[in-house]
Amino acid sequence: MTIITIDIPDNDTAQVIAQLEKLGVSIRESKLDDLDKLTKEDYQKHFAHKANANRNNLSKYL
Repeated sequence: MTIITIDIPDNDTAQVIAQLEKLGVSIRESKLDDLDKLTKEDYQKHFAHKANANRNNLSKYL
């Protein structure tokens, strides 16, 4: 599955979502209010976790 993030103007949201659903696209809306509350530590934890996961996945192929 490929994940794409798009910004839709507020006045066209319902129309765009309806068209995407007709095409079989699964839609998940993000909680933008929570983005303002994220701190530098949250980002560091996130990227540290992703780096460890990538490292573990790559070690399987070496």
